[in-house]
Amino acid sequence: MTNKMKLISLFTAFSMIGCSLEVDNPNSLLEADLADPSAASALANGAWNAVLNGIGQIMIANAVITDEVVWTGSRDAWRQLDKGGVTNVYNEFVDGAWPSINEGRWMADKAVSVLTSLGDKLPNKQDLVFAHVTAAMVRVFVADMFDDFVYSDKTEAGKAIGAANMSKMYDEAMTLLTGADAIADAAWKIRIKGMQARVAHAKAVWGTVNPYSAGTNYVNAGATEAAAALTLMAGTTDYKWKMNFSSGTVSNNMSWQINGRLEMDLLDSPQHPDKGGDPNKNDPVTGAADTRVLAEAKIFGSGVGGGTDYAPITIISAREMHLIIAESKMAGGDAAGVLAELNKIRALDGLAAYTTQDAGDALKHERYANLFIQGRRLPDMYRWGLKSIIWDDVEKSDTGSFFPIPIRECRANPNISC
Repeated sequence: MTNKMKLISLFTAFSMIGCSLEVDNPNSLLEADLADPSAASALANGAWNAVLNGIGQIMIANAVITDEVVWTGSRDAWRQLDKGGVTNVYNEFVDGAWPSINEGRWMADKAVSVLTSLGDKLPNKQDLVFAHVTAAMVRVFVADMFDDFVYSDKTEAGKAIGAANMSKMYDEAMTLLTGADAIADAAWKIRIKGMQARVAHAKAVWGTVNPYSAGTNYVNAGATEAAAALTLMAGTTDYKWKMNFSSGTVSNNMSWQINGRLEMDLLDSPQHPDKGGDPNKNDPVTGAADTRVLAEAKIFGSGVGGGTDYAPITIISAREMHLIIAESKMAGGDAAGVLAELNKIRALDGLAAYTTQDAGDALKHERYANLFIQGRRLPDMYRWGLKSIIWDDVEKSDTGSFFPIPIRECRANPNISC
């Protein structure tokens, strides 16, 4: 729980990435030691690893709600999520992920604060850029997946942001990215511009489901940033920036739950036919199961990085930039422009182009196929009235529902009640 976070967590993360500080005993480090400029790189990397751990923890709880993942195991709390039940403050897996995602947020903000305070003493300004982007990224994932959140500081309990105010996390993310852009090198500028497009688009999508209102719900946001990102990405075919997990840093809990523990599986899980998960959707042009999804599922299940715990997660991609631009055209009524933009993605895989297909249906499918297992699916399902075949009327929460502040925070934080 956030208000009982111990500084030892910070140094545990440092040890994973080989922090080398000039002290006799690393276990006796004090918070003031972080102000040593020689610790800057370790601090930035430690924050990154903490955020990756938190995202891996919460993403599996989010993914099993969608039509991307099906529960195949034995734990009833997973079953509740699989059925569409999102709002139970007692759900053990949302509750269990809470400390990790909070630790990631706190550590990222701590890294930004400490590295900013170093000023000209900072050995490498890209460490500060790294910290800014990390703090921005954790905010986007939290705002996408939670209905409410708390910023606490170790033993100082924070207050709830409030469901109506969660969009401010996107604003904070954009401010962090803008601040980083001024000092970023070429590699970081690509990531920053792509993240800015992602943040702008995600905030607009958030507005379609908070509160939810039935309709077309196409958003025109992030297209300018996406076009700028594509210009920077032009030198790399099919650009992707990924979270990479490994035995030397942190594992990916989503990967372990699917590949290691076998509590969940991607799509309809033929080895567990009684679970009856959602099948891969057919490509609107070829009529066959979408090959992009099959390819991504193979990568995810292959244990990339040395084992089943370490499957990567894509953060941003050139494909998503094209999708953001295509949706802006859809919002403006330019159906031909939508198909033309989507065909740029299909060309990357040598797939036949869209010609006379419905532009809205094509856009929805391409977001499904190209953003598979990236944490984008649930808001898309909500805003477009899409359903998992596993959802039922007994368990399913109201459309537009995301994770609440869980019971451990309610019990520990005097500012929160459930």
